[in-house]
Formats: sequence, structure tokens, C-alpha cells
Amino acid sequence: MGNSNRLSREILQIKSHMDSLKPAEKRVAEYVMEHADEVVYSSITNLANEIGVSEATIVKFCQRVGYSGYQELKIMLARSDRESDDQEIIYGAIEPGDSIGQLKDKLFQIYDESLESTHKLIDDGLYQKVVEKILSARRLYFFGYGASGIVARDAELKFVRIGLPAIAMTDSHNQKTVASLLKPDDLVVAISDSGRTRELIEVLDILDEIDCQRVAITSQVGSPVSERSEITLLTSSRETPYRGSAIASRIAQLAVIDILFLATALANHDETTAALQKTREAMQISKE
Repeated sequence: MGNSNRLSREILQIKSHMDSLKPAEKRVAEYVMEHADEVVYSSITNLANEIGVSEATIVKFCQRVGYSGYQELKIMLARSDRESDDQEIIYGAIEPGDSIGQLKDKLFQIYDESLESTHKLIDDGLYQKVVEKILSARRLYFFGYGASGIVARDAELKFVRIGLPAIAMTDSHNQKTVASLLKPDDLVVAISDSGRTRELIEVLDILDEIDCQRVAITSQVGSPVSERSEITLLTSSRETPYRGSAIASRIAQLAVIDILFLATALANHDETTAALQKTREAMQISKE
């Protein structure tokens, strides 16, 4: 299981917490991810000796990534192993000389893996809390840069169409200006795959001073962006060359936005229906 291309939920969960782990705990994480099938049959004493850490460090690692202790981690790893598809890597990394056909196959596998992995990390309860925040917010802001900025723009278009005051901000100077004027009942959704975008961290520090509501969409729980947000919605993507990682992370982020959009629209059905009708009529007039 440690070498499986389609990672289990447990391995994805560990990966998402890497930034929050201490050095010794990271060594445990790396060993568990690489040797998950062996860990299932190993005692905590043997594992501690193998890695060169204390048993207490292993217990702390387990708790930090969401388990009550080592025994629960072993149980969940074993369960994932039984449920695994055992699918082999069909296509490798994108490389020079790839034909259109090869690129097509590799790219769609990247999409598939990104969406499947993100699906495993979704916490329904957290998404429901974010939807409630969206519905009660005075204004809704989406902050992001680069590929994440594209996702922010997509979110703005979606939520505006159902009558919500949504604004995408993709420029650091504008973000800081707007952030300094926000109120506690405004909601900012910060989008960053790494969770380490310096400009976004600076903006979130401004928001913290005014106690503005903050939600992060990122692949790293312990990242600065995540730590500065009230709720973190996790994504997952396989890193590949030629900006493949940005492609994969963007697809995962778009899926998260779509879930939030649809859940919000359904929770606010009558207003959503009326708003969509008005926007359709407006677009029809522009075509005449």
C-alpha cells in the first residue's frame, strides 16, 4: 500500500498534516507513508526502534494527524489496505516528447487522481459550517493568486449569479486595501494549494486584527494560511512537472467551490431560483 498510486484516505490525511509536524514526527510520518503495509503488523516498540524515535513521539504523531493513538492508526491503515483498488500507475509523469494521445491520457489521470483524493478528505460537517457562513455573511470575498486566482474568479461568477455579494481579489495591493476595511460579518475564502503564499499570509494577518471570518482552501492543514483560518477545507493533488501540480490543484479547488456553490444554492433555493431567472433574462436582453 505504501507505493500505491491511488493513496488511501489515511495516507492523504497524514500528507495534509506534514506542515504541522515536528521534525521527529515528520520522520514517523514519512516512514508510515512509505511502509504502511509493514506498520500494520508492527508493535509501537518495534516501530520506535526502527525509526529511532520514542514511543511517545509516535503517539503524539498519531494524535496530531487525527487518531486517538497508534492502535487506531494501525486499524485504519489495515482497513484501507483491504479496501484498496490495488491499481497500478497507468501513466507516468508528463515528459518531453509525449504525443497528444499520451498527454491526454496522463492529464485525465491527473484530474481523476486529484478529484478522487480530494473526495476522500472531505468533511461534510465542515462544508456545512462554511455554507452557513456564506449565507450569513455581509459580503463574500475570494482571495487567491495565479492558478488559485482563477479559482477565485470562478467562485465570484458562480455566487454572484445566485444573488450573493461575492468579490474575487487576485492582486495583493487591492487585497490589503480591502482587507483593512472589512467587518467581522464579512467572509474571506483564502485559496492556496501550498498554504504558504506570502502575500496571502500578510492579508490574513490584517483580517485577524479585525476578527473577520476566514476559511482556507489548501492541501496543508498546518500551513500558515490554514493556521490563520477558522476552517480549512482540504484538497489533494499529485505533483508533476510542467505545472502539472498547478493543474491538479486547480481542478481540486474548483471542485470544492462547486460543492460550496451547489450546497449554498440548494439551502437558499427560492432566492437562488429567482436570481438565476433574473440573470438569464438579463443575458437574453443583451443578445437581442
